[in-house]
Amino acid sequence: MESDISDSDDEVIDIESDALEVVDVDMDTESDVFELSNGESNIVTGIPEMNTDIFDIETSIPEMNTDIFDIETGIPEFDKGDIETETDVVYSDTRLPENVLPMAYRLDFYTSIENSTFDGKEEIDIEILKDTNSIIFHSENLSLSNITISNENEVLKPNSIRFTKESNFVTLNFNETLKSETNYTLHMQYSGKLNSYNMGYFIKEYYNEDDSQSRMAATQFEAAEARRAFPCFDEPQLKATFQLNMTVDDGYNALSNMNVVEIKEIENSNLKQKKYIFANSVKMSTYLVAFMVSKFQSISDKYNDVDVSIYFTPDLIKDTKYSLKLAIKLLKFYEDLFKIPYPLPKLDLVGIPDFWVGGMENWGLINFRSESILWNEETGTVIDKYGVVTLIAHEIAHQWFGNLVTMKWWDNFWLNEDYMQNIATNVVEPELGITNNWYYEYHFIFSNDIIDKINSVYNYSPNPKYHEDWDIISIYNKGESIIRMMEFWLNKMNDNHSTSTTSIEDNYFYKRIHEYLDLYKYNNVDSQQLYETLESYDDNGQPLYHVSEIMESFIKQKGIPIVMMERISNDHDQIITLSQEQLVSIDIKQKNTMIQGNSTWFIPYSYSIYSNSTGKPELLESHYITLEDNDDRKSKTTISLPTKDDEATNTKIFIKGNEDQKGYYLVQYDDESIQVACEWLKSDLNFMSYINRAGFISDIFNQLLEDRAENPITILNCLDYLKNEKSTIVWIKVLEYFNVLIKRYKRNNMEKNELIMKYISDLIKNIFEDIGWVEKEKEGIEKKSGIEDNTIINRKELRLSLMDLGDHNEENNRAKALYYYNEIKNGTYSENLEEYILDYIFETGIKYGDVDESDIDFILNKLDSETSKFDKYSLMSGLKQVSDASLRKKILEKFSNDIENDFNLDDDEYQDLKIELLLNWASEDYYLCFTFVRDHWDDYFKEKYLNDNDNLINLIEKIYSKSKKENEHFQEIATWINVIDKEEKKINLENEIIDKDHNDNNLENEENENDPIILWLKEHY
Repeated sequence: MESDISDSDDEVIDIESDALEVVDVDMDTESDVFELSNGESNIVTGIPEMNTDIFDIETSIPEMNTDIFDIETGIPEFDKGDIETETDVVYSDTRLPENVLPMAYRLDFYTSIENSTFDGKEEIDIEILKDTNSIIFHSENLSLSNITISNENEVLKPNSIRFTKESNFVTLNFNETLKSETNYTLHMQYSGKLNSYNMGYFIKEYYNEDDSQSRMAATQFEAAEARRAFPCFDEPQLKATFQLNMTVDDGYNALSNMNVVEIKEIENSNLKQKKYIFANSVKMSTYLVAFMVSKFQSISDKYNDVDVSIYFTPDLIKDTKYSLKLAIKLLKFYEDLFKIPYPLPKLDLVGIPDFWVGGMENWGLINFRSESILWNEETGTVIDKYGVVTLIAHEIAHQWFGNLVTMKWWDNFWLNEDYMQNIATNVVEPELGITNNWYYEYHFIFSNDIIDKINSVYNYSPNPKYHEDWDIISIYNKGESIIRMMEFWLNKMNDNHSTSTTSIEDNYFYKRIHEYLDLYKYNNVDSQQLYETLESYDDNGQPLYHVSEIMESFIKQKGIPIVMMERISNDHDQIITLSQEQLVSIDIKQKNTMIQGNSTWFIPYSYSIYSNSTGKPELLESHYITLEDNDDRKSKTTISLPTKDDEATNTKIFIKGNEDQKGYYLVQYDDESIQVACEWLKSDLNFMSYINRAGFISDIFNQLLEDRAENPITILNCLDYLKNEKSTIVWIKVLEYFNVLIKRYKRNNMEKNELIMKYISDLIKNIFEDIGWVEKEKEGIEKKSGIEDNTIINRKELRLSLMDLGDHNEENNRAKALYYYNEIKNGTYSENLEEYILDYIFETGIKYGDVDESDIDFILNKLDSETSKFDKYSLMSGLKQVSDASLRKKILEKFSNDIENDFNLDDDEYQDLKIELLLNWASEDYYLCFTFVRDHWDDYFKEKYLNDNDNLINLIEKIYSKSKKENEHFQEIATWINVIDKEEKKINLENEIIDKDHNDNNLENEENENDPIILWLKEHY
């Protein structure tokens, strides 16, 4: 990267040599750049300087131990004199210049939990890569002082120091030229405040079992937040080693990435303290550095030479035993899979109360939201266990993917992510039976991709705060689907090198993943380095599998392709033609004529040929080809089939596209193919595996809804086979499409809506009876069913999908939910229903019951008395459905008058639930919601706003949009928003907020009396 250094037009504040020792700079001024000059070495980047007397020193700086240090003297001060300065220049890029390479950090922290403050001393060993007169690093909201650089020959002070707010750059300017290929050590002191935003170095309050409060401090540095805790070169490609010391007050303990080498007792000004000295780390990125100060307790075990521990609040540590056993199983699994040992001497898993993400993969010190790793072997459900397993499996996989090998920059963040958690879960907890549960996500992703809702997986931004712009669905879910497609493709193309007994770690894909991890360990990569490792080459050096072309076309483009597959027969043979185009929802095309879908892809296409030549439909063979991303979208690929239909023997063939649904594309079938497949499904639905049935039904349903079917009646007739379908995965997908049908016809036409519901009720009757409301199985897989995917986890998902139809299916759902609601309210409820069922029961009871003040009192009182956190969530879900304005007002008055009562929920959780409730009400009662947010802004909403709470931002935008539309209270609301959002600019008032019911697909044929779907329904129902 070329350095972009130019004269700056930014206002610069010069502070002369007679300035105060500590300079307070108001970072709320319009100036984003300020400078200390003429030898002054103190810089304040937003936080007042704190007492640094806690570190008393004994070591001279130039000759310090580079492995472990324990500083006990001050960095030498030099005479302040007039220093001749060069002409000021400002580095204007948002990325660090490539003239300095950090090699090793030594950090000595003191953390005061009581005062929510920290301070420390730091040394960074650096190598000068290019001649330079400046050193630039990151610091945010820290006070810096006593900055020097030194080597064996000299100690230098900067002649000026510049801080640039937007980029968080601290620029040290020197009179001397720092020569390339020379090494220096950068010294400084720093101090800061523990924040409450879950970013950088933050503080948390939590309740103990006896209702007393405790505090702890922890870190969250992804993506660019290490600079909030200590000055650093805060970019992922600048890996270095880290040696930390942590001084804590009596009663607290400290953790970091590495193991403790020594604990020193310190007596200091009547304070009893301990200094934890940690071992030097392996090379790693700054965002993976982690440390914690707490009163947590631990349980531990050992895997080979690795100490594995769980740290948790004392009252809940007993419920982490399963997670400890699981972590050890997973370490063994990943070591066997990747064939690379876990490189650190210890692995700690920490449960942080109300942590803002599920987990963070810090090397050797993984942070989790506390409830995410709790599972009691006596009372925990299989569904809870599934959540624990997949989350821990994901974060431990990162110890190799992301930590050992790391992307160079955040545009390739998807390289850090993986889908190993499903594979790992199948191995370490096979009874959960989640072999193909990834298909839930697959369908969710492409349903968003066709309506232009997600970005490309690769999305470059030079912004070091890039994580604020991440498209989580795209990076995590779509990226995962594309990698899964690549694994399937490469293993199939190398099928001749494997056998049915080949273990997963010995297949082609994972052999190459081992090579990739081994080749680039402790280093950084871009996507091409992964592609090159996965590829194989012929004798002329040409790629055999087109890995780069395939991956680049899917990673760097938005959208999803659809492959049109058409059979053509003549007297001599039978062929299929394949062509592709971007699938864009017809509704999106109608709303936005600019989005027409002109992209093409390099597609690794698979297809399977089925025939009934033996008297029953069977799989004959499968094939794998590439469809190139030809600019001529009308071009077609032609394939000759090895067999053809034979009327004399009633032999037919069916070609199923996208084997096992591993490809990230959809398939469009001709009418004849749909007829053949559906005829066979009605007589022998197991001729295709359940995952292939789910894919086929999804594809033809998509044709029906997107107006791509040759004859919609063929598809409607086909779906009758569903009366005998038992696969939970098939049904979950089908119900998603049924919901689309319901939404399409429900508005302004009750007759059509009733026809749709009669049709759906007829099809789901059998599966609804099979699945029931109460889970009776204790094992993960219901063995007696003989259906591979009929697991507790899948039945949960199916029940949820069936509940979603409750609004439209009174006979099967609503009446039952109302019955249960009244049982609970009257105290006669005895069945053991899961919490996700309780959500639906309370929502239905409030939405459709005869609700009055007694119902609200019942729920509010139960919120006070209920001990289960999940039952409290269910009760709050019920409150969301309150539609009466006076009852809504009563609820908010309760919240206002009892502001200290959080119903024994974590404060952040409670506020999040209130925001969700207000978001649900805002369409109808936007002014009531506004006044509540305004009146309690400083109490709790402001902190959520500063912490980028998406639901709160959406709520404010929705309130604004509704007031603008209704033209009532608009000026009052707009003025308030402009005041609270003046500095941060988080709220987008240009957004057109549309009520959900008005944002669903709505084709023009809704009012068309010739709608073939309605005509068919009238004929049959």
